[in-house]
Amino acid sequence: MSSVSYPFIYECSACPDGLTVTREDARGLYPDPDSPNAPEVVLQERGWMKGPDENLYCPDCGKAAGR
Repeated sequence: MSSVSYPFIYECSACPDGLTVTREDARGLYPDPDSPNAPEVVLQERGWMKGPDENLYCPDCGKAAGR
């Protein structure tokens, strides 16, 4: 049984950009797509960053904020 439920939909904390992570995305970047770490790896590989208070920033907003 899967420990995570796909798809994951993330939204940037600073703009309207969003990102959807599917099981296929995770499978391509992480050995076990059912691991809770797999969606995080996809976010990192696509340039998304966590900021203060666990806010999430798209690559453009992260660069603009110096993250």
